[in-house]
Amino acid sequence: MARYGTRATIVRPGKVAGPHDPSDTFTYWVRRAARGGRIALPADPAQPVQVIDSRDLAGLVVRLLLDGRPGAFHAVGPAEPTTLGGLIETCARAAGTEVEIVRVTPETETRMFPLVRPNWPTQQRSPARARAVGLPATPLEATAADVLAWDRERGEPPISRGYTAQEEEALLARTAGGTPGTRSGAER
Repeated sequence: MARYGTRATIVRPGKVAGPHDPSDTFTYWVRRAARGGRIALPADPAQPVQVIDSRDLAGLVVRLLLDGRPGAFHAVGPAEPTTLGGLIETCARAAGTEVEIVRVTPETETRMFPLVRPNWPTQQRSPARARAVGLPATPLEATAADVLAWDRERGEPPISRGYTAQEEEALLARTAGGTPGTRSGAER
């Protein structure tokens, strides 16, 4: 703003998701949902999440630059608002699995858990201005399917975020059934 003033174009993306994402934040949920079964969630499944497909973000940036359009744009998605529980269920649908989300008490960890935010109400942004100028809207299920295919193609290397399978299994066992968050699949 100091240099370009009113000519500045500012794009503020939400959590960027898609194939080749080195953060593995979205990939964690895609991979975990693909395994199916009970999923430990150390957060409220109703927590809203805003993710944007990396290809949609790139399309918006190119359009803004080609149009010479200044201003600030919140590049967030998906097109239909979703929750963390809804995101996990969408990932399961993309993988063809069934999941049961079990809300668990967060462990006293210092690491950040994928897409879980303690103060999420302050982190919600409106994509209206970006949508009005053509922000694409890849369905979340398509992004999840593409990430799953990419992750499998790369051999599913270890992920540094979230629970390992052993940690999750132990946590679910200690939770004594856990608190059911939501169900997905044939039980609906």
